[in-house]
Amino acid sequence: MKLVHMASGLAVAIALAACADQSADIQTPAPAANTSISATQQPAIQQPNVSGTVWIRQKVALPPDAVLTVTLSDASLADAPSKVLAQKAVRTEGKQSPFSFVLPFNPADVQPNARILLSAAITVNDKLVFITDTVQPVINQWRN
Repeated sequence: MKLVHMASGLAVAIALAACADQSADIQTPAPAANTSISATQQPAIQQPNVSGTVWIRQKVALPPDAVLTVTLSDASLADAPSKVLAQKAVRTEGKQSPFSFVLPFNPADVQPNARILLSAAITVNDKLVFITDTVQPVINQWRN
């Protein structure tokens, strides 16, 4: 198949399950029955993340060596390329759409008025076969 046909006829849609900053969520593990927690131990803190699901609009079987890459980027500067804040690439290993993801990020990298975008791409043998076709603003929803 030609990449032009696939790119024009197909797209990957991201249905965001949770795109808010989750830095207030704190995970507190329960102690085991025969252990105790001292005053110096701290509960584990969950890192803020963006999570969601990647869907492929067309019903097509991906090969086992397909790679899904989800990217969180700052596209605030008009005259510069986007800055990648977080990225995760995973082999699909024969699994098919939809693909769930959790993409942790460092909140210090996100400025209050930044244009933070989420995108996804699927490659096979290092060749692009699917990519998001719409801009998905996340975290601060591109507030200016």
